[in-house]
Amino acid sequence: MNDSFNKRRILSISFLVPLVTTLVLIIVLILNTQKTVEESVTIENEELEVNTKIRFLSPWGGSDPYAETLSFVLQKFQEENPGVTIVNESLFGDDFLIKLQTDFASGNPPDVFGLFPGSVRDLLIQRHQIADLTDVLKKDIRWYQSFYPNMWKYVTFNKRIYGVPLETIVECLFVNKDIFEKYNLKVPQTLDDLISVSKILKSKGIIPIAFNAQPEGTYIYQNIIVSIGTKYEVENPIKNGEFSSPYIKALDYLKVLYKAGAFPANYYSLTSKQRNDLFLTKKAAMIVQGSWFIPKCDPKTVDIYIFPQANEKGKKHLIYGLGAGTFYVSSQAWQDIKKRNSAIKLLKFLSSEKIARIFVERTGLISNIKIKNPPNVKNPLRSKVEGLIKEADVLVAPPDHFVDRMVWEEVITKDIPYYLQGTISSKLFWTRAVKAWKENMEKLGE
Repeated sequence: MNDSFNKRRILSISFLVPLVTTLVLIIVLILNTQKTVEESVTIENEELEVNTKIRFLSPWGGSDPYAETLSFVLQKFQEENPGVTIVNESLFGDDFLIKLQTDFASGNPPDVFGLFPGSVRDLLIQRHQIADLTDVLKKDIRWYQSFYPNMWKYVTFNKRIYGVPLETIVECLFVNKDIFEKYNLKVPQTLDDLISVSKILKSKGIIPIAFNAQPEGTYIYQNIIVSIGTKYEVENPIKNGEFSSPYIKALDYLKVLYKAGAFPANYYSLTSKQRNDLFLTKKAAMIVQGSWFIPKCDPKTVDIYIFPQANEKGKKHLIYGLGAGTFYVSSQAWQDIKKRNSAIKLLKFLSSEKIARIFVERTGLISNIKIKNPPNVKNPLRSKVEGLIKEADVLVAPPDHFVDRMVWEEVITKDIPYYLQGTISSKLFWTRAVKAWKENMEKLGE
């Protein structure tokens, strides 16, 4: 009986051993197969993950005249560079600068962005948050030489180049000439003329000048500063701890215009778009705007002129410089080799002759890129800009490029209504501005 049991046990074991072995082999094969599949999926995902996302931010969004063309151009870039996706976060108006500063402060800066010169940009450079493009630009001689050289100084900081300047701008007086013709009025040549014309238009029930208490609304104030002062005084706003006289005198002129009824009754609450619409809908006879505003205007009924002058020597001063179409790369993006390469591609694309031509022909943008064959510019106002530049005796960059941006927006701009209405004196106005500037410099450790 024992022999029979042992035989059965041996048979069972001999049967189980190959069965267990087979099961183990199957399990091992399954595990290996699963591992191989997982590795294969990972490899495929890595191969598919070649798309680089570039966050792009500029003021050319919303109702901005360049917004549609920018979207078109960025789409073209993606078609030519299928491995790159552009996330366009551009915003119109005063919201842009708030977002830009917030993004940098939160450690989530845009990869590529457009920004006008000024204290915000200079501070970002000083904090090493904007990439130095000098070597990349000068290594590609053909690219470097495709720009007009007189604008490099506006993107150079401590002898290093940080920006790629596509767009040149001017600021001037836009006039609804049909309104002037209706009332047989001459376009003002001096500030005294502007005051006189404003009084007449006011008596006719027409808003003389579209103005609002927002940073864009201060273009008229900036142009008065430039018409009064010398280039040096404008570009060096602080002297012996006080604002230079053109800034102070210009504010006084602004108050004279206010008392003459030159501005909308609700100027203090208007948005920038509402201000623009007052002019575009013929409710206002004049507006002080930049060359980027030209695409919005009908050349049959609108004309442009150098802003009325007040300087003693009678020379014509024109605001002329770089606009928001000056592109930069954040240092954070620069440290990522994939983003750096994609960002450089985008910069070269945006500043190419082909794209410059598209912007010029579609929007009237004043290009800082050399274009061999003259673009087909349909809007005569755009052609007239070239004449204004040649006509001017002195070209001066916008005053808000030299005043601390926080002071300009949060103190000067916001205090203008209080000064115009007599709530605060000129002395208190400028005391606040100087104090805010000093406090801001102390915070920044400068």
